Amino acid sequence: MEYLVEKFGSGMHYIRVEESVVELFAAQGHKRVLCSIGGADPFHCAFMPKKEGGYFVNLGAAVRKKHKIAEGSRIEVSFSPDTSEYQFEEPEVFREVLRSDPEAEVIFRSLTPGRQRGLMYLVQSVKSEEQRIVRSLKIAAHLKAGISDPRMIK
Repeated sequence: MEYLVEKFGSGMHYIRVEESVVELFAAQGHKRVLCSIGGADPFHCAFMPKKEGGYFVNLGAAVRKKHKIAEGSRIEVSFSPDTSEYQFEEPEVFREVLRSDPEAEVIFRSLTPGRQRGLMYLVQSVKSEEQRIVRSLKIAAHLKAGISDPRMIK
């Protein structure tokens, strides 16, 4: 389906998603889905409710840059169920750090899915592999110290 890229007053870009599409996935137990723009590799996302009604999918800066889209762009989008373990791409380096630190892994697995995704995002958001390792180790240390809120870890 074709969607118009819009922008909230906060500057966040998004596409409005028809309620029928959201209901179709919800009936199958999916709030989080994979979104493909123009048939390209899909990214993990969620159908988010709008205050005034309806739903949207956020289009972050990396997605917009990759697809060269801006407010007012018309894009071809398809959705599919996200059946991955975390509904988010788990960074390999983070997986390895958790494997090497069973205590941190147990704590991580006990967190809510949203907290798990938030911590994985912190790792994924840095570009260099070295920094991903450093951040993964830092997260493991914070988890063992009782800090699991991604907003408290930088």
